[in-house]
Amino acid sequence: MKRNWKKKAAILGASCLLVAAGIVGLSEHFAHASGDKILDGVFVGTLSVGGMNEEQASEAISQYAEAMIAQPVKLTVGTRTVEATAEELGLSYSSDELAKQAYGVGHLGNLIRRYKEQQDLKHENVVVSVSFSVDEVLATKFLDEHQKELNQKTINNGLKRENGQFVFVEGTAGQKVKNKEAIETLKEYFAEGVKEELGSVELPSEEDLPKGDKEQLAKVKDVLGTYTTNYGTSAAGRCQNVENATSLINGTILYPGETFSVHDTISPITIGNGYALAGAYENGTVVESVGGGVCQVSSTLYNAVIRAELEVVKRFPHSMVVHYVQPSQDAAIAGDYKDFQFKNTLDTPIYIEGYTANRNIYFTVYGCETRDPDREVSFESEIVSTEEPEPKFTSTGDPIGTVSQVQEAHTGYKAVLYKIIKKNGKVESKEVFNRSTYSASAPVYAVGTKSNSEDAVKAIKDAIRTGDLSAIRAAASKWNDEAIAKKEKEDEKKDDDKKDDKKDDKKDDKKDDKKEDEKKDDRKKVLKKEED
Repeated sequence: MKRNWKKKAAILGASCLLVAAGIVGLSEHFAHASGDKILDGVFVGTLSVGGMNEEQASEAISQYAEAMIAQPVKLTVGTRTVEATAEELGLSYSSDELAKQAYGVGHLGNLIRRYKEQQDLKHENVVVSVSFSVDEVLATKFLDEHQKELNQKTINNGLKRENGQFVFVEGTAGQKVKNKEAIETLKEYFAEGVKEELGSVELPSEEDLPKGDKEQLAKVKDVLGTYTTNYGTSAAGRCQNVENATSLINGTILYPGETFSVHDTISPITIGNGYALAGAYENGTVVESVGGGVCQVSSTLYNAVIRAELEVVKRFPHSMVVHYVQPSQDAAIAGDYKDFQFKNTLDTPIYIEGYTANRNIYFTVYGCETRDPDREVSFESEIVSTEEPEPKFTSTGDPIGTVSQVQEAHTGYKAVLYKIIKKNGKVESKEVFNRSTYSASAPVYAVGTKSNSEDAVKAIKDAIRTGDLSAIRAAASKWNDEAIAKKEKEDEKKDDDKKDDKKDDKKDDKKDDKKEDEKKDDRKKVLKKEED
């Protein structure tokens, strides 16, 4: 037993000596490999940082990463792709942290790990991937703004009118980005690190099935509301706008709960989208504008919709009263701040038919009629008050005598629209449906005030200050250059006539004197004879 213990002790002692010798060897090895330099064979992406200290490596990594993110990342959904910049996704990185990771290879950890990493570097490089963090707010904003490019549009099952009948049109499924999951995918992709370039990221998506089916759409067959307006007095440009906007709305199917926007449907209102210049209201005046006349389309549809008794979400009156519908029966379209919107509050789809013929606009809302056939809906407009504007006058550099109307007068109105329900021909209710205010617009006249005559300029300006059109016209007639010249001629003629009269008077005086002299001579002769 004693011999065995001695043997074990000898073995243990030898083992300790070997371990001690190994530790001494490793210590000597690490003493040789220690220092503040990153070991050779360590890369950040494709950037070699071996032999650099952390500060040097951080600066080099910063330049390397900036060059990397200067290129966009491709975001794909199936065959659809958009490119996003690092700024748009809010990508950020820490060059100091990456330099620290690079330095840690073979320098950090226990002796064995450090030794192993250093030995591995002799046979193979170690690559530290460049990791980025994603700003969720910016990335979400980017995805929202690029839905059209990324999503495959779903084409709902629909209908079309052929020979007065509805025909079913089968739609196609689309593909839609799952935004929440897409953000997580981006975060994971960039957190795992990029070795060479940002590359491409496939975003998670889901199939978006078309709405509607044959059975549901077959219920669309009844006229729920219809209306017509005339644009027979419109110029060519306005006719083009009316017809174009009507065609863009025609064929719309609105499923239960969906909201329809006229502005969104007929936009962009540009020459490239089929519109032309025509008269339109702007700040109380009539100006030439691309798309002038589309408000008549919106107003015609509005009247069809309210007769179908669908929910009006947005509706605005014009700034001034229009001629093609009664007050309070219009629906203005202006930029993105005036729009006509309505919601399908029915349990079944509706179909909007719109067309033009013989300079009339026709809109009909089709759906499934569930209202009592003995119930009748109508609307009545009533003017509550009017405002007649006073004329305005502006001075111009035109010659006196020029008086021209540059803006027409528009009477201001306050109006109310009543919704009337009759059952079996008897009025059951009459309620206010909307109230509208239309601004008065004064007639504006341009009055010329130019003249070489100070008296004429003063006279016409005094007339303008009266605000009386008849007084202004009278002053313009009296004090224009032609009238002044005519008066001056007349005055000259009068002066000449007076001079002529004076000359004649002198001649007559001379004649009288001569006659008197002759009489005297005759008397002298008589006296002389008598003397003789």
